[in-house]
Amino acid sequence: MASTLAEANKRFVAELNNIIGREVQVVLSNGEVYRGILHAVDTQLNIVLSNAVGKTGEKYDRVFIMYRYIIHIASIERRIDLREFAKYAEKVFPGMVKYVEETNTVLIGDKVRVSEIGVEGVGPVAERAKRLFEEYLKSKGVE
Repeated sequence: MASTLAEANKRFVAELNNIIGREVQVVLSNGEVYRGILHAVDTQLNIVLSNAVGKTGEKYDRVFIMYRYIIHIASIERRIDLREFAKYAEKVFPGMVKYVEETNTVLIGDKVRVSEIGVEGVGPVAERAKRLFEEYLKSKGVE
């Protein structure tokens, strides 16, 4: 049971990290609603939104929200399921591709990481992976 709870906690943190830098909507216990880019999260789940807009249209460069006031956080942006990209990449890099479900990332070899925000790595494999990822996103209508 303890290992199941630890695994669930690990997945929760990974999911939260996946939406940093993405647009979210945050509903607070007093009925206020903010929409903005999830800029930062601390260990207690206090958050910072950048380029935020309140429900009546007021704009804020930064909004700091304490965890105890948050009812829910919803990711606004459409998520790319990289499992499908992993299958696509396997055709070009046979035996080198691994999909990591917890973080929705693809590892190619031991030096290239593909996430929703792009390709990390250097060298010929990374360059080929970048071109392949751009091609994949274009085929899905994601620019």
